Amino acid sequence: MKVDDQLQTTAPHVWAVGDVASTPLQLAHVAFAEGYAVAERIAGLDVPPLDYTLIPRVTYSSPEIASVGLTEQQARERGHDVEVEILNLQGIGKANILAEGGICKVVAERGGPVLGVHMVGPHVTDLIAEPMLAVAWEAAPAEVAALFHPHPSLSEAFGEAVLALAGKPLHGV
Repeated sequence: MKVDDQLQTTAPHVWAVGDVASTPLQLAHVAFAEGYAVAERIAGLDVPPLDYTLIPRVTYSSPEIASVGLTEQQARERGHDVEVEILNLQGIGKANILAEGGICKVVAERGGPVLGVHMVGPHVTDLIAEPMLAVAWEAAPAEVAALFHPHPSLSEAFGEAVLALAGKPLHGV
């Protein structure tokens, strides 16, 4: 069904969410976000349109795929001065324990916030929540790098990528 940015159809007082709505993502957690937004609108609250770039995109496959925010190409097209860090999971102890590889790519504004995070590997659909917060809160890599991640853990991948973007690479000069 066609909906506007408030998820309202052309019929008065009729909204559509989830798989029936013509929105960019067809995922269960997107439907929940849309449902909450519509419920709040019906209750009379002033709710801004959903920013679908802030909703994690996940693919339950082997390996798993997860992303949030802008891709490198989208960021460049929107005029951002982009810097990128791609961390290979081979350098992460927990990935070695699991004998699985992958990557964590962080896209940031040079001297500014994290714009997007894209991950492929084990359990990345579980790991994307922390990058979602960094993107949503417009955190700079240095701000995120100040947080410590348990070792060994897969969450270290994002931590090490932002450390590198902050000029403090854990493995390198």
